[in-house]
Amino acid sequence: MTSSFDLIGNIPAYMVGIISTRIMGETADADRLSAWLSDPARLRRIVDGLSEKERSVLSDIFELGSQMEWHVFLRIYRQEITSMRAILERLGERGLVFQAGLSGRDPIILLPSLSPVMADIRSEGLPDAAVSWKDVRPVSIWPHIVMLNALRTVKIRCRPGMEPFKKGWELLEERLGAFIEIRRIYWELEMLSCVRESNGAIEVLQGPAQEFAMEGELRYRVWRFLQACRPYPGLDARIMQICGARGLGRETFERALFFYLAQHFPEMDAIEHTPAALISLWLELGILQEDVSGKWIRIQEEIYQALESGKLAQPITAYRDEVIIQPNMEILVPQDFDPLDHLNIGEIADLVQADVISIYRLSRTSVFRAVREGWTADKLTNFLDRIAKHAVPENVLKTIAGWATSLSQAHIIRGTFLVINNCRDKIPHGLDEVLPGIYRIPERCEDEVVTFLDRKSVIIQRTDRMPEQEGAMNWGRSLPLQIHGQAELKPTFKGGIYPFGMLIPLPYGHKGIEIFEQAAQQGQSLVILYPKHGYGEMQVYQITPVYITTKGGVSFVEAVNEESGETEVFDISKVRALLKREAVIKPCKKEAKHAKPAARGQKTG
Repeated sequence: MTSSFDLIGNIPAYMVGIISTRIMGETADADRLSAWLSDPARLRRIVDGLSEKERSVLSDIFELGSQMEWHVFLRIYRQEITSMRAILERLGERGLVFQAGLSGRDPIILLPSLSPVMADIRSEGLPDAAVSWKDVRPVSIWPHIVMLNALRTVKIRCRPGMEPFKKGWELLEERLGAFIEIRRIYWELEMLSCVRESNGAIEVLQGPAQEFAMEGELRYRVWRFLQACRPYPGLDARIMQICGARGLGRETFERALFFYLAQHFPEMDAIEHTPAALISLWLELGILQEDVSGKWIRIQEEIYQALESGKLAQPITAYRDEVIIQPNMEILVPQDFDPLDHLNIGEIADLVQADVISIYRLSRTSVFRAVREGWTADKLTNFLDRIAKHAVPENVLKTIAGWATSLSQAHIIRGTFLVINNCRDKIPHGLDEVLPGIYRIPERCEDEVVTFLDRKSVIIQRTDRMPEQEGAMNWGRSLPLQIHGQAELKPTFKGGIYPFGMLIPLPYGHKGIEIFEQAAQQGQSLVILYPKHGYGEMQVYQITPVYITTKGGVSFVEAVNEESGETEVFDISKVRALLKREAVIKPCKKEAKHAKPAARGQKTG
């Protein structure tokens, strides 16, 4: 609802005078009532005079976008429904809270003019600049890097759907150790498109793997945040909106998350525990940051800027030379080594064991793998020289150079001809030599020839293999996040909008009849909403019940219409609602007797 004038415009004209009398103490038209309800100074005085519980209810509705669905109200306050409903009724008497329709199960609506007041109160409860925030623990992508290097080292066969066989998991555990969450890391790499299935085995995709290493831990933390929000569409933007870089109280933040989930996912189980679990995860990932007292919480500054702008503030890091290269061809890599260089080490060497200091070993097979991916002897030598803490042993350099230059090569042209270079003894038997060093490959036999040559350690260069065929990194949702304002209630409700609890739907069955029986006994008047002439548009009647009778299973009340002074008969089942009076809704005793008047003038409504 955009303004209080729009809200009051949804109150039926025949009710405006009655409602203004109850709220203002005098009869007023819709414009005057709207203006009276829109005075910010008066509203602030009223809110300041409310009890803490009443202000809490107003804050809850405000956090939900100034509108609370009835099913959300029942879920949030299910342990204290009666007392919370009484609070809403007291707020309704002041014109602060309204309800759409007359069913009693329609949305609860905050007076639009009250939203700025609640926003000011909320701002007063935010942390100031003097709050001391805890340092954010860095989140390393080292487990992902060593996982990629392990997948390069050992051939892991998998089922359809990228699920490794039991032996594959065992091989990964053997090299990665028990302190890495192997299954979680593996499935994250699969979701990020860093690995794929190729001929029944897991293959590392070079492009996405390098992009992952270059993007660094900040991009990974953002991705983990968005992944955690993925089951709850819109939650990420809502967190940006309610928390932000300034932050707010931890309890308030947790309650706001609960409200969002309760409103948008009514069928969700165990919702009470989900907000605390999400907050704990985000604190662990450094998405959220708490102060030293644990009272306040905020989105970590770099994360907030990345989500808001879509730009990742990656620090510029210098090359590091902390790797130890030993004469026995082993490479010792510290855990906090540069991710991209660490990934490159896994391309030229086999992972032996991942640990605080990971062990790699250079071998003929690993150098063959590197040359196949475009490394040369000079490139290998220069790379090792740059990352090594000490001088690379001479025997290592000579061995690598010998392996790199001694490897045989073959060149497949469009999958039809095989062009070889110094490897006649390694080609499959039965190929026709059309020219010296050029062989024709039979139709549909290219894959078999490639497999055969690969086993013979022959480097295959295929002109039909394009880099884009390897796929691209899949970071999921794009940034920045689009943060929208609070939802506005725009529809015009056919049943109208009324101050909460001022009008109540007539209870079904005998309980509804009892209200009229009690009023007849005590001589009380009632204000009812009843179809004009028994049908058509709704009309307000102020009546004094006289007698209740039943005909053909339908109950009727004979009452004096106080406006016309005439006696009329109303079908109780058609009474839509009545103006609430505490004395009226108390149930009467069933043994009460009703005196039938001696004479009646009857007019059927």
